[in-house]
Amino acid sequence: MPKIATIKMKMLKKSAGFTLIELLVVTSLTVIIMLAVTSILMTFLITSQKTSIEQKVKSEGENALSNIEFILRNARRLAPSLDGATTCNNDPNNPMTSLAVEGFDGFITTLQTYPEENPKIASYSSAINDYYYLTSDETNLSNLEFVCLTGEESSFYIGISFQLQIGAGESADRETAQETFQSGVTLRNN
Repeated sequence: MPKIATIKMKMLKKSAGFTLIELLVVTSLTVIIMLAVTSILMTFLITSQKTSIEQKVKSEGENALSNIEFILRNARRLAPSLDGATTCNNDPNNPMTSLAVEGFDGFITTLQTYPEENPKIASYSSAINDYYYLTSDETNLSNLEFVCLTGEESSFYIGISFQLQIGAGESADRETAQETFQSGVTLRNN
């Protein structure tokens, strides 16, 4: 009987562990699965970051455009801007960089790019003698332009366009988003 017990002990010892090849196969499969999961997670995070930046630019641009349209729709008439520029140049090939309107309250509101070192869309109101910014410090503004055309019955068509960008890289860069915004409003002088 002692021989049978010895044989059973040897068999138990042999079957109780894993071979080196089995451990290598399991480890390799685990590494491959972890790399695949990490890759999927990183792709999701990068896409999420890009989408978030694009949404921020879009939201801020649409908000600024909406505010500009509101100011123009609630204006009584066009007025000379802070620099005394013409009220409407009537030249679609030479857009204006600022536009001023007189509101029903009698105060002048000027829409322009300000300041030059970190440009934002600024609304300067003579009512408060200060600037109200329609875009934030996070976005970079470029090409704010107003096209003013005279229409029938003393009406004016005001075309608005500008670009907003977050990040300094190319538009394909995951940390950069850029979009152009355009709209138009017909303003009637009262």
